[in-house]
Amino acid sequence: MKPSARNLTPLYCLHQGAVSFAYAGIASFAVAYLMSKGFDTALIGVLLAATSTLSCVLQPLIGSYVDRRSMTILPGMILGFQAAVFVCLAAVEVLVLPRLLVGVLFTAGYLSYLMALSLNNSLCAHYSRNGYRIDYGMGAGVGAFSFSLGSLGIGYLVGRLGASWAIISALALTALDMVLILCYPRLRPEDEVVARMKQDGDVQSLSIPAFCRRYRLLMTTIAGAMFLAACHSMLENFLIQIFGRIGGGSQQVGVALFWAGVSSAPFLLSVEKVQRRVDVEVLLRLSGLFFMLKAVLLIFARSIPSVYFIYMMQTVTYGFSSPLLYYLVLRRVEPADLAKGQMLSSALYTLGGGMGNSVGGAAIEFAGLNAMLLLVTAFAAIGAVIINWTLHKAHKKA
Repeated sequence: MKPSARNLTPLYCLHQGAVSFAYAGIASFAVAYLMSKGFDTALIGVLLAATSTLSCVLQPLIGSYVDRRSMTILPGMILGFQAAVFVCLAAVEVLVLPRLLVGVLFTAGYLSYLMALSLNNSLCAHYSRNGYRIDYGMGAGVGAFSFSLGSLGIGYLVGRLGASWAIISALALTALDMVLILCYPRLRPEDEVVARMKQDGDVQSLSIPAFCRRYRLLMTTIAGAMFLAACHSMLENFLIQIFGRIGGGSQQVGVALFWAGVSSAPFLLSVEKVQRRVDVEVLLRLSGLFFMLKAVLLIFARSIPSVYFIYMMQTVTYGFSSPLLYYLVLRRVEPADLAKGQMLSSALYTLGGGMGNSVGGAAIEFAGLNAMLLLVTAFAAIGAVIINWTLHKAHKKA
């Protein structure tokens, strides 16, 4: 095979772009969409938390299944989950359904989306370990820029035409992504590097409990990152409430998320090179401190431009936490357990997002927006302490 034919970075960038644009419609405007369907913020928080919790339960099981079988099944699994997303969300948007069924189908569609999303890191690692050139950071950067464009465009559509356009946009990009998944090359299980190693008896895939015991410090570090994910979730999913108190709405949400994505894109585009020169652990430690600063600044923000400016801190908050976990797992986990490691990392990060949705919605409903922002500050502090402690222990052990 010619070297140029083995470069999957352009396809991976298109794939990440489509996924991130769809994310802007499904996740970032989930609160606005469900409010338009008659749900209050507390119930929305419960639905989003239930989605995240179910995702956390399923992700490690699927990762373990992939490790036992072969990572060659990843494209087919992602395609199946994307098909489920399309069916569930199309039904919610097109059919006239009872509110209970709307909640169930939206949760099922969002859950399927999270499952497909959680497999993307393993997909990148799979092709990289089998000789294909695929730049994770480049894909993440394109994804961030696509997310920013999606947030801006969808925010405009939602502000002018209604919340339904968030789901319509997500459906269109999900259909595009299904086509892109079909373009990935297919490897036979017997041709996979890790599969050959298993056949030779060099490696053996661990069970989930055994994995957690072997990688205790790594799992604890990811648990700290879970609190940072809760911060990110609260600050993003309840952004419409932040703008609501200063006279903004869905259109301003889209603009803020656009600037957040644009500000983080340069770092993400170069993260493949950055992580070779700068200690990933240092950047993870800084992330919690910047989440604390962001929440405190939002408490005192009283104008729309000031909120835009604060959301341009996305690089040093989300940018320093989520993408770098991929490289942390890639460095510390054996190839035979890579899918499980990436999906456990994704599961805990998703659990943090669900925790943020649940407590964030309840805090706003019963104590107000500033109470939620104080929770963000507290969660960031907890996450920073855990990450610093576990990384210090890991260095001493090494």
